[in-house]
Amino acid sequence: MGEFAALVFAVVSVLVFIGFAVWFWVQAPDTVASHFDSSGQPDDWSSKAGTLGWLVPIGVGLPLLFSSRWIWEKLPSSIINIPFKDYWLNSGEHTYLYDCLMQFMRITGGALALLLTSVLVMIMREGRGATMPTGMTFIPTGVFLIITAAALINLVRRLSPPR
Repeated sequence: MGEFAALVFAVVSVLVFIGFAVWFWVQAPDTVASHFDSSGQPDDWSSKAGTLGWLVPIGVGLPLLFSSRWIWEKLPSSIINIPFKDYWLNSGEHTYLYDCLMQFMRITGGALALLLTSVLVMIMREGRGATMPTGMTFIPTGVFLIITAAALINLVRRLSPPR
């Protein structure tokens, strides 16, 4: 997946999240589950507006932050922790280094938006009286971690200096 494809993935994921947030706003009851225990059962409740009030800024804001190349290029390179960063900067490959970083960040941001979409779905299922099977809450987190790990492995592979 190239940098552009990663950007498309992030944008589509955020649009899916926004679509589900609108669906949630229209369909969810006024009081919804806001926290689940390890078995997937709700153990805290809050208003629909309160839940969306923290989920939407995270679900849209973090992927937007992760996908904004100009932010990462403006930061001092000393505070950005990228594998083999010094090799690529000393080789004059600043553009390649940030291409690889942006691919990773956009995939991670898109995966985060999809993870939070699944949170909205879980909350909605509970709000409609359909409980989640035990352990089902771990599947979206596992998928998020697999996607992020694959993106990290790809980042390290792409940035490994040639031998």
